[in-house]
Amino acid sequence: MAATLIDLLASTVAADPDAAAILYREERLTFADLDRQSAGFAGALRAAGIATGERMFLCLQNVPEFVVALLGAARAGVVTVPLNPMYTTAEIEKLAADCTPRAIVCDVGHAEGALPGLCRFTVGEGGSFATGGPIGADTPADPLMLVYTSGTTGKPKGAVIEHRHLLAGAAFYREAAALRPGVPILGAAPLFHVTGISGHIGAALAARAPLILCHRFQPDVVLDAIERHRPVFTVAAITALSALIDAPAFTPERAASLTTIFSGGAPVAPAMRARVKAATGVTLRNVYGLTETVAPVAACPIEPPAPVDAKTGALSVGKAVSGVRLRVVDDEGRDCAIGEPGEIVVSGPSVVAGYWRAPEASAESMRADGFRTGDIGILDPDGWLFLVDRKKDMIVASGFKVWPREVEDVLYTHPAVREAAVVGVPDAYRGETVKAVVSLRGGATLSEQELIAFCRERLAAYKAPRIVQIIDALPTTATGKILRRSVRD
Repeated sequence: MAATLIDLLASTVAADPDAAAILYREERLTFADLDRQSAGFAGALRAAGIATGERMFLCLQNVPEFVVALLGAARAGVVTVPLNPMYTTAEIEKLAADCTPRAIVCDVGHAEGALPGLCRFTVGEGGSFATGGPIGADTPADPLMLVYTSGTTGKPKGAVIEHRHLLAGAAFYREAAALRPGVPILGAAPLFHVTGISGHIGAALAARAPLILCHRFQPDVVLDAIERHRPVFTVAAITALSALIDAPAFTPERAASLTTIFSGGAPVAPAMRARVKAATGVTLRNVYGLTETVAPVAACPIEPPAPVDAKTGALSVGKAVSGVRLRVVDDEGRDCAIGEPGEIVVSGPSVVAGYWRAPEASAESMRADGFRTGDIGILDPDGWLFLVDRKKDMIVASGFKVWPREVEDVLYTHPAVREAAVVGVPDAYRGETVKAVVSLRGGATLSEQELIAFCRERLAAYKAPRIVQIIDALPTTATGKILRRSVRD
């Protein structure tokens, strides 16, 4: 079994060097190409004086050079810090102050005003790096990567990801999705996110499968790629899948090759699962994980379909995956009774040990009995996990607890609603009151009062939104997770 990411690449190259590794536009890279180009990039890092253990920003879209740079940095023992290419100079500089990088890999012209002292490796229109030089593979040093949390509930923290964490994630996807050599997978999630890193790059290497890349997620471009290359598997946030099946050019025939679709990164309402099933014929399989777990720690099997919790209306995110211990605990750390909500605590081979240079945050979250996720969940007698909400997002209206997820799931059952976020806002009488912010599907019309009435028919009076705001689009992270904090602000 491979001990490092580079061992995994080496075994893949040895098995079938000329097999397709990446399919991008008109480009086809083999595993031998990845091996050669990543060795060249490792040599360029060494020639630039970037030492083992130093950090490198990797700021690219879903392009082959992202994979080459990640593998090359691993060969040189340089720690990769993936960045969202949409980050502003101020956002990049904020993260740089935390992890003190020595180099940055980015597109020509990107982030020109940021971090002038960094060694820059740029990717031009032709696609190749502006430097090179072959070297042999070295034994990489831990950590492999620092991946910053999305910061949806506070200051981003750098999760320290080691080779073993990524390899555990790659193995999960290969086995859970039954991936096979030579059968393409669709890279729908951003590669700078842990889902893209483990569920696309890691999974493709582990399965010796071609990875289809599309630069950015644009529904028409993705549909063209699916139709051309016929992938069997993808994993993406529900917002991306919704955009795909809502695209004017979508037809079931164009996506017919997809037989396994995972969704993670954001909650899935039962109504959204039904929409994906109706459009593609595939039963969406929920997975649950966080940046700190690198890969899913709970996942839905092929059969039976995930149940819906009768009390909260939440669709299950699956059962604990192999090797993972999953618990639901109260504020004192005691196991909750079956069916009672509490904080989800996990431990397993893909769960990181801590945050970069943040001992207090690490001690608070990574404890002896597992990682405190900050998510509230429920376990049923059969081991199904139901994700209720974020612990910090609970609303207390007139003394009653309201979980935004439950209200959002009801909102998604309205045929006109495309996106929904529910937050608590100050109320002089109730302390807090429930507010819903929604966007509508193309061509739909709906008034705020109509939506309030719709919810009152389906929810207890204290749960139903008293305020509704309809906007064009909700703020989201790069992976499609709706930013409740931004909605609240």
